[in-house]
Amino acid sequence: MLKYLFITLLPISFFLGLILGEVRLSIGEIFHPEGVYSIILFDIRLPTVISAMLIGILISLCGAILQHLLKNPLIDPYISGTSSGGAFGAVLTYFLLAFNLPLSWLIYVQPLFAFITATLATLITLGIGRKGGIYSIVVGGIVVSYIFSSLTTILLVIYQEKYPQIPPLTFWLLGEINIVGWRDVIILSIITFLLIFLVLKYSRQIDLVSISDEISFTHGINPGRFRLFWLLIVSLITAYIVSIAGIIGFIGIIVPHIARRIDGSMRGLSIYSPLIGAVIMEFSNILSRGIFGTIIPITAITALVASPIIISILVKINAGQGVES
Repeated sequence: MLKYLFITLLPISFFLGLILGEVRLSIGEIFHPEGVYSIILFDIRLPTVISAMLIGILISLCGAILQHLLKNPLIDPYISGTSSGGAFGAVLTYFLLAFNLPLSWLIYVQPLFAFITATLATLITLGIGRKGGIYSIVVGGIVVSYIFSSLTTILLVIYQEKYPQIPPLTFWLLGEINIVGWRDVIILSIITFLLIFLVLKYSRQIDLVSISDEISFTHGINPGRFRLFWLLIVSLITAYIVSIAGIIGFIGIIVPHIARRIDGSMRGLSIYSPLIGAVIMEFSNILSRGIFGTIIPITAITALVASPIIISILVKINAGQGVES
């Protein structure tokens, strides 16, 4: 029942995404766009709607991978500090260029530098929570996120008055999908295809590592190297998303928990998490993109959606009942 609900909502969210925004398009303008409406539809609205869905797919899958491999139901790129680390790296490249400092050329490889800082943030979080339980990683991730978010804020405050064209603080810390052009759509599509392919290919190995390190070794899998491999992939993907859309939180936490109600295996999550993530992200982006007369950061919306789900997870953990339905 749940999967059919999201299958139905997917085309609805896509169509509403094309209609709603700061400029509303009629059904006639969607199917027969002319003049300025053609530019709005094909050059702005359509690539933004597709990008929102692809970003929702990627963040949801990254959250499912982290939760499965780290055996932590409250982890995702946002909580782990990966997103904050990536945002710091992306903003730092602007800072180096603005003041003509050494390594200012990093602006031309911004996503790759963001990947380095995102990976660093993730490893610090895992190091903090290595010998603790679920809450140790969560608390460590929150601390790391605050550190990198604070550094990002300081950098932006220092140079944004001089360079107001740089995306504002709310973009970097709370996210906004406002893709203009098809370049990022193409890149996001390629990344999405590759990630889904890899997750489907290694779904059985991910399941084995999530069960036990000992079982993994008996099947010829080194769990440490395997986790590091996926952490690097998640960090790379998160860094790219942050560099074009800022930090988008909570989607990676809530979507895998909804998907587990349909199928809790990694293969099942690799099928249903993209579907659910695309729908939730698209509706969140519709609310974000001017439907109330002003732009609202996406994470402010997703946080409200995620709060009851996270509370229910915490209640189940504290009650010792597990987290899977």
